[in-house]
Amino acid sequence: MSALPKIALFAVVGFVVLMLFVPSFRQVLSSLSRSSETLVVPSEEGEGTAGGRQLELVTLLGFDAIPAILNPKLVTASEAEADMDPDEQVLGLSINGDHRAYSIRLLSRHEIVNDVVGGVPVAVTW
Repeated sequence: MSALPKIALFAVVGFVVLMLFVPSFRQVLSSLSRSSETLVVPSEEGEGTAGGRQLELVTLLGFDAIPAILNPKLVTASEAEADMDPDEQVLGLSINGDHRAYSIRLLSRHEIVNDVVGGVPVAVTW
């Protein structure tokens, strides 16, 4: 077997392994898919066009392109304060005497945290 077929076979096997065992690789591939659709926004009187304005809605990230936090690591308030800026914003949640504070900075990168607070499953989104 010459070098070229061996390289091609290695590349295909590597791609399959990545797809099967590395979820973040699948997410990157799905984020590369881009779709768009055209929307027609009704015109207000006096804008001139009878049918409305046509706008293109472009989807940049594919489905599940931003990974959720599935098992959040909990830290004490003093540990969190050591890693956070004094004016850093958090999203707070209290259920049945159980309290959480989710960093907005972290939520901006993941957008959703699946957690259990006070025995209640919650999806914290930003």
